[in-house]
Amino acid sequence: MRSIHQKSPFLIALVAAILLLSACTKNLTEVTTVYENDFNDGNLKGLQIVGWISNFSTGIFPETAKLLNYQGSTMIGRLNNSRAEVTVNSLPEHDVVRVEFDLYVHETWRNDVFVMRFDDQFRLITGFSTDSTVKQAYPNWVGNGSIEYPAGNLAQEIYLPSPCGKNVARGTNRYKMIHSMAHTQTSFKFDVSDVGGTLNDTCNRSWSVDNLKITVLNNQ
Repeated sequence: MRSIHQKSPFLIALVAAILLLSACTKNLTEVTTVYENDFNDGNLKGLQIVGWISNFSTGIFPETAKLLNYQGSTMIGRLNNSRAEVTVNSLPEHDVVRVEFDLYVHETWRNDVFVMRFDDQFRLITGFSTDSTVKQAYPNWVGNGSIEYPAGNLAQEIYLPSPCGKNVARGTNRYKMIHSMAHTQTSFKFDVSDVGGTLNDTCNRSWSVDNLKITVLNNQ
């Protein structure tokens, strides 16, 4: 009779597989995309751009007024002293909300302010620079005494061209922005905005957003 200590390799492998599968079914995180837009079809999918319609009044721009074709991709841009916002309703059960997008910082920024809010609560108030002589706050909050970093810090690309055709070395910096927070409500509002420069002078200082994706995570 075979000793109980001399189990077959097949039995050992079977037990190991069962244990592995059992472990993999515990503490799963369900990820659901609730908003996704690369803007290439020109459909903002409920996103609005609020800004200075003229130098004397603010309002919501027409849906196609702030679409920019840049580097072969359509995105929201160029924005200056403006706010991009979207509200997503009827969210499934979840514990965390996550927002990710590509941020393009165009032309001349000198630690100018960029703001991100979740449900009207500030998640980030930072500063970006494209001028190599001026440091920037990002990824820290601006004005809170945190250390500042060289212009373009943590950017994925810093030598992209100017969307206005200017002959400058740092016409655009691109950042991959990813932020999460605990969240359980059935609706979620996201907005980003900027402050600084001359109103509507988008060939002196502006920004654009592409590949916006909002997901909710449910820890089971």
